[in-house]
Order: sequence, then C-alpha cells, then structure tokens
Amino acid sequence: MMGTADPQPSMFYHINLEQFVTADHPMRKIRPLIDTERIRQLCEPLYADTGRPSIPPEQLFLALLGGYLLGVTSERALVRELTGNLVLRWFVGLDLDTEPWDHSTFSQNRKRRFTESGILERLFDETVALAIKQKLVSPHTTLDGTLVQANASHKSFVPMEVFLKPAEYKRRIRSLDAGSEQYQDQDPGNPTVTFRGERRSNQTHVSTTDPDAKLANKGQGTAAMVGYTVNGLMENRHRLLLGINVESFRGSASETEGGQALIDAFHKRHGLRMKTVGADKGYFAKSFLAALFKRRIKPHVAAKTTGREAVHQRVRRMSRTMGYSLSQRARKKIEELWGEAKCWHGFRRFQRRGLLQVRDEAYLMGWLLNLKRLATLLPAPA
Repeated sequence: MMGTADPQPSMFYHINLEQFVTADHPMRKIRPLIDTERIRQLCEPLYADTGRPSIPPEQLFLALLGGYLLGVTSERALVRELTGNLVLRWFVGLDLDTEPWDHSTFSQNRKRRFTESGILERLFDETVALAIKQKLVSPHTTLDGTLVQANASHKSFVPMEVFLKPAEYKRRIRSLDAGSEQYQDQDPGNPTVTFRGERRSNQTHVSTTDPDAKLANKGQGTAAMVGYTVNGLMENRHRLLLGINVESFRGSASETEGGQALIDAFHKRHGLRMKTVGADKGYFAKSFLAALFKRRIKPHVAAKTTGREAVHQRVRRMSRTMGYSLSQRARKKIEELWGEAKCWHGFRRFQRRGLLQVRDEAYLMGWLLNLKRLATLLPAPA
C-alpha cells in the first residue's frame, strides 16, 4: 500500500541539536579540539570592561571556521547557513530559538578588533604545538608555494602615475566611452576597458581595488592572474602544516624568501629542528640552498641541470641518496593540501583585500586543515 504524507504539523517538538549531528560527522570530530576558553582569553584585551554585552567572540570564530569547512566563504551566505543548517548551529553553539546575527557583524569586528590582533595566527600555531606535544611532527618537511587569486580584477589596474580612486577611474572610462558615437557602454558599473597594445607590469601598474595584489603567473606561457603567493611548510608524515604565510608576488623570490621566513619562524616558536626540506625546482636557487646549508638543513630540492655553483653540485650529489628520493615522493603531498583547500574550502580566491587581511584568511585556512588532520590522528574524547 502506497503511503501518503501527513500535512498536519505537530504543535510541539522535543528535540536537541545534538541528535542532528551524526557520530561520524567531521564537525563532531573537530569541535572537541577547539578550546573556546582559550579564544576568549586571547580576545579579552580587545573588549572594554563596560558597555553592552557583545556577541561571544568564540562564536564568531567558530562560525567562520565552520563556514570554511563547508566551503561557505561569503558572510551573507554564512548567515543563511546559520539560519537553516542545524549542524552548523550546533558547532557554533546557537540554540534553535536564537536568531543569527547580521552579516556586517563579521566585517565590523574584523575592522575594529581582530585585523591587527594576530589571534588567528596564534590559534594556528597552537595546533602545531599540540601536534608536536603528541609527537606527530616529523623532522622531514616540504616547502611549497601556490598562487591564490585576489579579490580584484584586471580592470582595476591603472598606470601608477595616474593612480585614481575607483569612482574617479570609472568616471574617466565612462567619459571616454561617451565621446564615441559608435559605441555606448551598456553596463556603466562594469566599464569596458581595452588593453590591446598596452603593456602592463607590476612595475608600471597598480590595482585600485587591492594595491597589495600583483599580476602573477607560474611561468612563461601561462596567463597572468591578480593574486598573492601563499607559502606552506608541511611535515611529511601526517601532512600537518607547520607554517603558512602570504607574500605579494615578486616572482620566484616570493617563494624562496617566504619559505626561509617560515623555517626561521618555526624554529623560533617551537624549538624543534628540522633535518630535511623537500621542494620543487623553483627552489633550486643558490641563495636558498646556501641558506638551508647554513641552518644545517639538507635541501632535498628537485635538481636542475643548470647551475654550476658548489651548492648546486652538492644537491645533485645528494639526489642519489634514498632520503632524497623519499622526500621527493612526499613532496607531492603538499600539492594535495592546496588542492583540498581550493576545491573544498573556498581557498581558490581570497574574499578579503589587503595583505594584512588575506594573511588572516590564510591562517584560518591553515588552522582548519590542521584541525582536520588532528581529528583523524588523535583519539576521540571520552
């Protein structure tokens, strides 16, 4: 007998958000690893002792983290998810009868409190410290950089000598279009700009939307994008990120110099010395190899046929060893991390603008990726 739906809704429901979160849900495994009291402790100096009570800061961070875990990077879309996604409500700590806050709450708190606080960097570093305490970190590491698109377009680039505000730039373009009787722009909010015959570079042009973003590509023959270089330092055993930072694109220097900064910061903060660093051919530069040897780290860098300096010859001889081969095999794991972040968690394009803001976004992504690894490596809480 075919059943029929009962259109009469119940008058009262006795439910708990806990029952909507399955035992194998990723959020259930990640949530115990987040210390909300620690977040409150870090945020306490940013709040006044008097005045109207604010939204709990730990809920703001949990909402951002949960949104990126679901691949929701837009703050308006995140508020919609908080309205109807019961698992996300449980993760953040919102009851069924609590209205989600306005989307502007995130941007206003960033602008007034969190942008220069370094809290996300501290939270990321504490996941690294937890992994070291649990003896999950290998002294064999991998370094790699990836390009992430900025929240700016090619049309926002203007010559440096005529650096204009976006509104003035649009007015100038519209006036040029208005002078032509043969063509009239149908979309004044997105003016038509022709770059035919015009040569643009980071030395001569700058973005009016995000001046820290640069024209970037991965090599000759590839299309340029407006973006940033994101560097990551990964340990090879469990694919845990030991460091992450963002650099304005400066060619290969943004990867090699940014990588050295990551290594030095890890040694300074955690006191654990790494033995080897694997990397691709982009790091086969004399200055980078010499810097690693100076730090007593073996550079398991993919060797090129070019380069006749002593450090180049030394790395080529090292390439015959078993340890070098193992490092090169493990090196591909960090590419999987970048792919995971870009495909599943919205890291293909930054949502914020300015170097300081996008660094916070990168630390949030590193925090999320490490929490996912730790949730599978550490035993479930009793």
